[in-house]
Amino acid sequence: MKSHYVYPLVVERTETNLSMYFPDFPGTAVTAVELTEGLARARELLAFRTLEMEEQGLELPAPSEPDQIQLEDSSDRIVFVEVFMPPFRDASANKAVTKNCTLPKWLRDAADEAGLNFSQVLQSGLKEALRIDKQRT
Repeated sequence: MKSHYVYPLVVERTETNLSMYFPDFPGTAVTAVELTEGLARARELLAFRTLEMEEQGLELPAPSEPDQIQLEDSSDRIVFVEVFMPPFRDASANKAVTKNCTLPKWLRDAADEAGLNFSQVLQSGLKEALRIDKQRT
């Protein structure tokens, strides 16, 4: 798994905003009023799409060469977006997920009465059972 990816982004100007898409990732597009805002959104989109493909075990496409990309208008531009994946992977690994848990009513009532945080108690118990003494990333 690579830590850096660089992909071309096509920037099109419309009457009211900028429209941007990654030719190597069909269906990926962002709009923005300003270029800076659009590039930040595009970087985030690229990171999330990359994470999604990595988690599914899919191979990422090779970045297109600029001369392989057909622009629709003479004002369209190609810029390159770089994404450094470790922070996005860390955030994804530490994202909270929901897991249903069944327990007897009397135990739930006792825990409620004691003011226990179910999520915190479950996390502590799982870490203890798995012999995990610190947060994993």
